[in-house]
Amino acid sequence: MKIDFSDYRSEPREMSDRTIDLVSTSTKTADASPIILNRTKRIQTKFEPALIDNDKEPAKCVSGKLIYEKKREKESEFPTDKLTRQSVKVGELMEISLDTSETYNLFCGLKALYKLHEDLGTTPLGSTTYTKVDSSFRQFYSIIQSDPSAARMLGQSENFDLVKLLLQLITKSESLDALKNSLSELEQSNVSVLTNAINVERLERVLSLLEDNAENGDEEFWQNLFAENQWILSQLFACPCTIFEEKAYVGGKGISNNGGNVCDFIYQNNLTQNIALIEIKTPCTPLFGNSYRCTYSLSADMSGAINQILNYKDKLSKDYYSNCHNSNESFEVLSPKCFLIIGMISHLNTPQIAALENYRNNLNNVTIITYDELIQRVKDTLAIFSSNDNTSENDNLEEVEDWPF
Repeated sequence: MKIDFSDYRSEPREMSDRTIDLVSTSTKTADASPIILNRTKRIQTKFEPALIDNDKEPAKCVSGKLIYEKKREKESEFPTDKLTRQSVKVGELMEISLDTSETYNLFCGLKALYKLHEDLGTTPLGSTTYTKVDSSFRQFYSIIQSDPSAARMLGQSENFDLVKLLLQLITKSESLDALKNSLSELEQSNVSVLTNAINVERLERVLSLLEDNAENGDEEFWQNLFAENQWILSQLFACPCTIFEEKAYVGGKGISNNGGNVCDFIYQNNLTQNIALIEIKTPCTPLFGNSYRCTYSLSADMSGAINQILNYKDKLSKDYYSNCHNSNESFEVLSPKCFLIIGMISHLNTPQIAALENYRNNLNNVTIITYDELIQRVKDTLAIFSSNDNTSENDNLEEVEDWPF
């Protein structure tokens, strides 16, 4: 089968202390990360290496080009015109001197390349980033790779502290791209299990925060919690929405400026750019006041909050053009929806629950959501992810011989 090497990344990134890129140019050769020997605003000296499967002399597996570039300080790019060996005429010589730092950088880079080729045993196909690991991790990796029983050990619950430690070390890597490349080489089933576990852990952590603070009357706490976990309020919408502005100024000087009325959150439809207003109170905010002829009147906090968000909507609509002019982001105000997050149903008696349902189901312009309803939505989402229990895959662990590490 003929391989189209043009599909791979055209140029490897510069070599760092921890990472080396390889990009295939043939079945036996690959361009490697350039080794920067020296760089200033006007001058750059580098070595552009290539790895080669040298069948005749395997130890001689690196070739390359030593490049000295010079430009004017105001120029952004180095020139493309070049002198080569062929440019040197009979009786002339070309000299590129290296100082001690440049020579040392070249030595370290070449040493890393020779070591990488020795570890790989051959020049790999494709575009890959390799990350340096210490000797103890290398030994651990070798054990896992060669011994399926050791790999199965990591899948046992009593050893998950070790897995947690490994994940902490991996996610502290200096190269996010290297981590992404490693994940891309996993089997889809492995990625699904890992993603599901992360989602479940994240949901359980947020659910615990919500339940533990059900009696927390600090509005700033809830403001920060919803800002850090945008997806909680995103569940209020049937269309894809994300936070457009937090503590947004909806009247006066502009949507992101000081002065005017402050709305807790403005969410935006990612496709239509239309916005929605969200006002938050706390779980402790009372929904009803005194009883009134077999039903209940709204509390001052509830009626005040409803009028407050309707006032925000009115101000935002009237000041739309000035807000657009003063905003760095485009948005639309097309009959924006209003949401009020307030109180707890669990704090109500049966007649009060009936009064709440009657009232909010007949309230056209504001949707009222209680905190325990938000909590229930998180629980429902968690149940969906938890139902994707990979028991069938876990049952098959004993049969796996070729582990994708």
